Amino acid sequence: MRYNLEKKPSRFAIRTLKTFSDTMFSLLETKSFETIMVSEICQLANYPRATFYNYFEDKYDLLEYCWTIIKDKIYPQDFVEMNSENRVYEIFGRIYDFFDEKKDRLFRILSHNPLEGELYLCFKQYMGSQILDIMNTIHFSSDRFLPEGLLAEYYCATMLLVLEYSFLKEMKFTKTQAIAYLQTLLKKG
Repeated sequence: MRYNLEKKPSRFAIRTLKTFSDTMFSLLETKSFETIMVSEICQLANYPRATFYNYFEDKYDLLEYCWTIIKDKIYPQDFVEMNSENRVYEIFGRIYDFFDEKKDRLFRILSHNPLEGELYLCFKQYMGSQILDIMNTIHFSSDRFLPEGLLAEYYCATMLLVLEYSFLKEMKFTKTQAIAYLQTLLKKG
């Protein structure tokens, strides 16, 4: 990303980033990511292309920024205080709640962007890396003989699988069911 998110953004930058991300999400509700053009984003956002390129390299860069917005809304700031097992389920619960709150928009986006398309693969990769980063901070029970990195990847993949079945494969698990399935799968692993 061309814009440095580490520095405190100006009000103009906040407004510009929000406009571009809102525009991307709106477009994704009406068409596939593959067909969205930077010129279309700029036209709908009412910004010149030069402004877009001051902030982003390309539409993929904007999409990654959109994922950071989602992460910031679900990232548990207080998870460090919890024991390891509770952290896993708290993180999962917060992701589940976010998806549940946004499920109507999610279904509209998925009606134009199939699970085998670029959008979902990019999202799955991004969320997987974020969950994996969190899982890597958890010290699992010492009675396990598996390396912690391998265990973190397993937990991450299992969490994504249960979320996928809860929201994307029309299984419609409740949060309680999803957490119970996650607990069962993780205990069997």
